[in-house]
Amino acid sequence: MTKAHLELTGVEMAFETPKGSFVALDNINLKIKKGEFVSLIGHSGCGKSTVLNIVAGLLQASKGGCVLDGHEVNSPGPERAVVFQNHA
Repeated sequence: MTKAHLELTGVEMAFETPKGSFVALDNINLKIKKGEFVSLIGHSGCGKSTVLNIVAGLLQASKGGCVLDGHEVNSPGPERAVVFQNHA
């Protein structure tokens, strides 16, 4: 069995709003092997960008974790990048 290049384990993300906590991600588990291509598909607001921002190190998951090449992702790094869809 090939070791995962990127692994998300039990990732949860909650945002505090004036109306209370909003859970954007709940128990996300994902393993991607080196060289594998993956697409995140879903409707607007389903959490795709939140997952990508956690992988990029721009957000820290409320629960669970993200590991890239055996190292925990907890901040941005030169081996990862985000290309925004719209002008930023």
